[in-house]
Amino acid sequence: MAEQPSYRVERVNELIRRELVMLLKTAIKDPRLQAVSVTDVLSSRDLSSAKVFYTVPESEQATVEPLLNKASGFFRSRLSKTLDLRHTPALKFIFDPAPNTGAKIEDLLSKL
Repeated sequence: MAEQPSYRVERVNELIRRELVMLLKTAIKDPRLQAVSVTDVLSSRDLSSAKVFYTVPESEQATVEPLLNKASGFFRSRLSKTLDLRHTPALKFIFDPAPNTGAKIEDLLSKL
């Protein structure tokens, strides 16, 4: 059975998510990353690593994931400057298919 994340880890997850959303809106100049939206962040208990779940249109998913993982060092350095943490977690970007699946289900239900 998976353990419930601590309150501190949940707070850090939310702080990282908010800051990544702001960085994607303001600091990133690459037009291929404009459609990215961060859906969730899951950090390890010791905050050494974090999985960042994101969504984009399915047609752009193959090009966006390598770009995000390549820019993870940039995101990590910017997070270290804004967040008051002893160690900033290493970021791994993972595509989140749930929002796209939900939209397809909504579309199918509306056709009934």
